[in-house]
Amino acid sequence: MKLDPRTKMVMVLCLSGLALLYNTPGRLLLLLAVTVAMLLIFRFDLGAIGSYLKPFLSLMVFLFVIQCLFAPSGCVLLAVGPVPLVTTGGLLTGAGVVLRIVVVTAAAMLLATFNARDFILGLVQWKVPYELAFMVSIALRFLPVFRDELVNVVTAVQLRGVDLKKVPWGQKITMYSRLLFPVIYGAMLKAQRLAVSMEARGFRVYPRRTYLRRLEFSRADYVVLTVFPAAAIALVIRHINLLAH
Repeated sequence: MKLDPRTKMVMVLCLSGLALLYNTPGRLLLLLAVTVAMLLIFRFDLGAIGSYLKPFLSLMVFLFVIQCLFAPSGCVLLAVGPVPLVTTGGLLTGAGVVLRIVVVTAAAMLLATFNARDFILGLVQWKVPYELAFMVSIALRFLPVFRDELVNVVTAVQLRGVDLKKVPWGQKITMYSRLLFPVIYGAMLKAQRLAVSMEARGFRVYPRRTYLRRLEFSRADYVVLTVFPAAAIALVIRHINLLAH
């Protein structure tokens, strides 16, 4: 199926909004299933989601453990004296946090099913200023840059004989905090080169831009733009009513 980039943006907003609204693993799993189905329809490589989440796996485990320890509720599964450590409610809360991250990441992958030029053109046709649309596009493009910089720095550390799996957690946190500086520095160098390239090509020289083509909605776009927002609004209203009762 081929849809307009603006339609996919609306889909991402609906899926991400529902992921931030829901906090139970069951609903988040259903939302993840819908997101994965959409990615399969657009023939997206699902393995890319794992590669994007891999650098943040330690953070996800950390968040899961924190939620398990500091959000106790339900039946106690593990306790130290009178202090409950692991409860059924804590496990569900931790799983909800991790699933929310996975759903938002998977939904964002829908933006990778079309190129950056269509993304900017879609925002501009929505009357978004070109400079703002370009900034959003560059921000999305720099997310993989940060990931690649982090992978390169970690690989360089491992080539020097440091086995990250054997490093204690306390030292590992300190080491990653020190590795953050070269990652940010490398990304800033790429941003500086991009700025020089934009100035050399006369960015913002003329107040008005022209475009070779325009994006047009098809029947499938109108159907999706009707079904997705309507379903999202209905689910939000239902969730609010359940909370009220």
